[in-house]
Amino acid sequence: MPDRAVLSLLFVGILAACAGCTLTFGDLHPGGNGSANGCGFTTHALVTRVTDGDTFSVRYPDGSDDTVRILGIDTPETDDAGNSKDVFPGIPDPSFLTSWGKRASSFSRDLLLGEDVILSGDCRAGTRDRYGRLLAYVTSKGTDAGSLLLREGYARVYTGEDFSRKEEYLALQQDARERGVGLWNPARVPGEAGNGPVRIAYVQYDAPGDDRENLNGEYVSLVAEERTDLAGWTLCEGDGALYRFPSLTLEAGDSLVIHTGSGVPGGGDLYWNQTIPLLGNSADSVVLKDPAGKSVSSYTWG
Repeated sequence: MPDRAVLSLLFVGILAACAGCTLTFGDLHPGGNGSANGCGFTTHALVTRVTDGDTFSVRYPDGSDDTVRILGIDTPETDDAGNSKDVFPGIPDPSFLTSWGKRASSFSRDLLLGEDVILSGDCRAGTRDRYGRLLAYVTSKGTDAGSLLLREGYARVYTGEDFSRKEEYLALQQDARERGVGLWNPARVPGEAGNGPVRIAYVQYDAPGDDRENLNGEYVSLVAEERTDLAGWTLCEGDGALYRFPSLTLEAGDSLVIHTGSGVPGGGDLYWNQTIPLLGNSADSVVLKDPAGKSVSSYTWG
């Protein structure tokens, strides 16, 4: 058994290894049961649940669970009340941000759920946020999740934090804004929304990457203002392509996304089943019509 002096030296050694960090006994084991150690930890974990675009749950190899927030980024919230017009520069519409928050959640779910990821700490940022969530860079399938979310326009840099990759992340955000990808596309200008029970919230007409290889990256997002059965409703693209809705009831506040390509309907997603890109990148429009053929909402760009 080591005596008291040896134990003291060991503790001093731990403190020296984490010089510059704010260290508490809780920080020594931020993942629980020693799953992640110290502010500069690196550990593997299985993603068991994705809460939203930047937050998810994990299980460590020792069986303990934790909640992780991707360090350095912020995706929109998934409800209007959580989205402030002052958070994302130049985007004052909470409903627009809410729609993108849901898209970011779906993107992160596809990227992370069920994956063995690498979590890495950063002593400049600390170990946990004020809600007790582990702050970590996340590597999934060989890709830095934070960088990818910024590059594709699903997130902003969380400038309130200090972290080592801040300049790199700010450069990615600036590039996404200049390219007008994701939520940063300034050309999305909705037309007359109308006073109907369902409205077009936004249109992703320029899919990330090659439109021809990412048909489902083109989509139209709807939001219900009141309970509505969409049987008999149609969505018409400017060149005449027509989508007929199935019998589907939306409750007030529900959102629905109609993708250009093919897929299995469900979970708030429908598919136009087109084989080539449908929505014009430079200029086009979509019009939502009720069963009587009346225009209820429209969206025009370019």
